[in-house]
Amino acid sequence: MNRPANTEMVEGFMDGYDLSAPEPSSNRSASYRHGFMCARIDKGLLAPMDPKKLHQMADDAMNADDLQPTPGA
Repeated sequence: MNRPANTEMVEGFMDGYDLSAPEPSSNRSASYRHGFMCARIDKGLLAPMDPKKLHQMADDAMNADDLQPTPGA
């Protein structure tokens, strides 16, 4: 698939660069948590991963978010 990053993923990435930010819990979207993890990889806090695997994980996160019910619906 390799969809472009969504808003939640970008927000998670930006928050992940803030080393004082706490690890996100399950109250955040899968996309947010993926972005957060990618930032921590960039900062050297997590081991590097194969880019193809990261792209697949991003797609999987967005697909998981697509399956979640819309709040208030």
